[in-house]
Amino acid sequence: MATEQHAFVDWTSRDSDQKATGTLDGRTVTVTGPLGEADLNEQYTGFGTPAFNPSLPTSDAIELASNPTNPEFTVDFGAEVLDAVFYLGSIGSILTFPVDTIVTQLSGDSGFTVTNNVVQGVAKNRTATTPSDSNGSIRLRRSTPFRSITFNLKPSAPIEKDGVMLQIGRIEKFVDWTSRDSDQKATGTLDGRTVTVTGPLGEADLNEQYTGFGTPAFNPSLPTSDAIELASNPTNPEFTVDFGAEVLDAVFYLGSIGSILTFPVDTIVTQLSGDSGFTVTNNVVQGVAKNRTATTPSDSNGSIRLRRSTPFRSITFNLKPSAPIEKDGVMLQIGS
Repeated sequence: MATEQHAFVDWTSRDSDQKATGTLDGRTVTVTGPLGEADLNEQYTGFGTPAFNPSLPTSDAIELASNPTNPEFTVDFGAEVLDAVFYLGSIGSILTFPVDTIVTQLSGDSGFTVTNNVVQGVAKNRTATTPSDSNGSIRLRRSTPFRSITFNLKPSAPIEKDGVMLQIGRIEKFVDWTSRDSDQKATGTLDGRTVTVTGPLGEADLNEQYTGFGTPAFNPSLPTSDAIELASNPTNPEFTVDFGAEVLDAVFYLGSIGSILTFPVDTIVTQLSGDSGFTVTNNVVQGVAKNRTATTPSDSNGSIRLRRSTPFRSITFNLKPSAPIEKDGVMLQIGS
């Protein structure tokens, strides 16, 4: 079965009243424009209501300072993206994106509306029972991949200013593995594309039965997921993943990896998460093989992002055990 999880920016600094900086999936994200407060240590609780799906009981957030002069804001995602998710908390303003932006409402309360490229919230007279303006979330898409987006923000009522809390995320989508066609090929789907992995394979978890990606070594963690086992051995076998169409990048979740995984030298490999034994050096990913016991049931675990200088449809890599053992089973899940 397919799996979806959200990942959100870890805001690390409010550099000035005009710029804030954070990270998402190993990329540097910035927002520039007139800013108010910044919650950098998961102190903001406004995204924890049913107006957001999934709700975030605690989260980082950056306050955008909306005023009648219609200030301009720019978000830079640190690399080209296909889409982005905005959580907008306590919005009593009108937010206007470029006309070629496809804005889809994902969630929201009754006062939160989306019309074409315009998002609007209702400004409220705050009381003990109505402590906030409107709240909701949107997804942004454009006709081609984009690295940044600029928008305007002004209060929806004749007031001097309005503080809108912003959090930025993306939906991580993972392969729905549907078959292990043989001990050399497995097939699945992702965003309507057929994905295959070829090479020596072990077991296949096709019905979200694998729980190894549900630990803090993965962000976001997947309590249950599909997974394909790659059979690593000292002969250094070759594997190829075909994504079914050209992609800008790809995410690999690697569970119980006691092996060395080597990508082509022109591959940019970024570590997204992992435990202490999981390391990335240039185009090489390595995990530590462990003597398994009741307290150490697994080898290393972690996730990586792959990028190349141009869009790519497939990638080939080699895998061999990092210790002198006969074989090692590495659990793989692929996302975007």
